[in-house]
Amino acid sequence: MKKYEHIIFDLDNTLLNFSLSEHHALKAMFTKYGVIFNEETFAEYKEINHELWTKLEEGRIKKETVLETRFAKFFALKGLQVDGKVADDEYRTFLENRNDVMDGTVELLKQLKADGYSIYAGTNGVGRTQRKRLKNADISEFFTELYISEEVGFEKPDMRFFEAIFIQEQIKDLSKVLMVGDSLTSDIKGSNRVGIDSIWINNFNESVGDDKPTFICTNLKQIENILNN
Repeated sequence: MKKYEHIIFDLDNTLLNFSLSEHHALKAMFTKYGVIFNEETFAEYKEINHELWTKLEEGRIKKETVLETRFAKFFALKGLQVDGKVADDEYRTFLENRNDVMDGTVELLKQLKADGYSIYAGTNGVGRTQRKRLKNADISEFFTELYISEEVGFEKPDMRFFEAIFIQEQIKDLSKVLMVGDSLTSDIKGSNRVGIDSIWINNFNESVGDDKPTFICTNLKQIENILNN
């Protein structure tokens, strides 16, 4: 008998290879605006973006602030004045045209579906972008439902994001729910807040902080072993 019945997957750097997609999309953006794309400029953008997303997860700013200011701030460092909202929309178009997935994504989803699990996406992001990327990757069919923070109205790790899933799917027994994700600060912290088990995919050999997952793996192939044991 299976311990879990419902599996909630984060998307970026869990099932979808966001790092690779982001790399290509940013390269296209920098080229469009005449900025050299190299390790230094990439790191400058990442620092700005990370700071904004951290503030969003902490509830200090709204998502609109992240999306409308990150490119405006970055290009300002390069002496360029751009409309942040327009630039973000351009970036999102580049991103949406990618179909990069993590190794083992399709095989895992096929097996879990065959094994009778209910599979959900639980992701912080923009609805149109996440849906388009899932469609491009040809994996939309595996999900019972998609829960995207822009559409839900709350960001992980907010308990209300997870509670929206439980209510919509009429899940009463939370011991049957498993969250899978790569972020300690959103996926694992959120799971701990609502009292569900979690698998942390440690892609970058990081240390576990205060928010400890139930299980740890370094790739998707290890998830089946966790579920079977």
